[in-house]
Amino acid sequence: MRRPQLKFLVVLGLGALSACGRAQIGPAHYSDAQCRRVALVDAVTGARLVGAEDFAIERTTGRLFVSVYNRRSVERAARKRNRAIPEGGVYELSLPEIFAGKAASVTAKPLIAPGEIAGGLRPHGISYDSANRELVFINRAYHRSGRGWKMEPHLQRIGADGALVVAEKDSVSCNANDVLATTRETYTSFDHSACNWMAGVEDIFRLKRSGVIDASGARLYERAAFANGLARTLSGEVVVAATRENALIFLAERSGALEEKTRIKLPGGPDNLTLADDGGVVAAVHPSMVRLALNRKLGLGKAPSRIVKADPKTGALQILFDDPSGKLFSAATVAVQTLDGLIAGSVTDEGLLVCRALA
Repeated sequence: MRRPQLKFLVVLGLGALSACGRAQIGPAHYSDAQCRRVALVDAVTGARLVGAEDFAIERTTGRLFVSVYNRRSVERAARKRNRAIPEGGVYELSLPEIFAGKAASVTAKPLIAPGEIAGGLRPHGISYDSANRELVFINRAYHRSGRGWKMEPHLQRIGADGALVVAEKDSVSCNANDVLATTRETYTSFDHSACNWMAGVEDIFRLKRSGVIDASGARLYERAAFANGLARTLSGEVVVAATRENALIFLAERSGALEEKTRIKLPGGPDNLTLADDGGVVAAVHPSMVRLALNRKLGLGKAPSRIVKADPKTGALQILFDDPSGKLFSAATVAVQTLDGLIAGSVTDEGLLVCRALA
């Protein structure tokens, strides 16, 4: 059995285990009647975009930055050893435009053109550095390795208006997942400790060996099972999404390290995180790892989408949106909440989910 097949079976097995303990949840804050799908259209090419996986927000100017690339298309091209690997993009959207009216689509302005970054532009986790007015993201570059392709993630910075800054190839883990830019430090999550077949062993036994590193590559915290999204609370704590533990882990900065303070359990495996206007941590969670794996890897069926908000002070949890069938919006991986409503993106679905707040 080839390694990709083995890894996929591992994912299915873990998903089946997690599905058994599914918790009961209450009603969602946003009903289906308040929500609709909105197409995301590239302002230059006119293409409808798939794979708006992560967000960063600049609230003062009402801008939403979106990292987009079609992961299934990219992985298929690499697997077949195609001559070229498709690229994605970093886009700027207007929050007022997204919530204005009931338009079927919203224009996405590309901040950097394909071909400008060595190895191609395929942004994964993204964060806005307000101090430097820059966007920092994990870029999944592909380079030739023999007759095939090898994916090499690195940390990339661009100006908030698109100017290329610098690639920091030596400062990112081989399993880099998300990034968090703060005034004092740039943190990166790594979802496995190993980069070889041992990563599959970590998944099978849900070993807590992933976590957070700093810009120098030093491991500041490594006791999470599949560390994923990152956020920073209003009180300064770093929050990491532990996908395989269905939990948010809150970390305090202590003497050059990150010390675990508390955890909040969630009804699903958290993916990317954002901070709401009221300080709540908004997480897109995956209620079924089986259906996510089938949808993400094979394009089969729809995966459920669930958005929750956790109060860092009390641990209280609110369900913002829930689509168990995935028919309205499938496989949500990120969401932001503003006073106007909720916006979600997906690793596999087309466009955005937009839910208007009630007047």
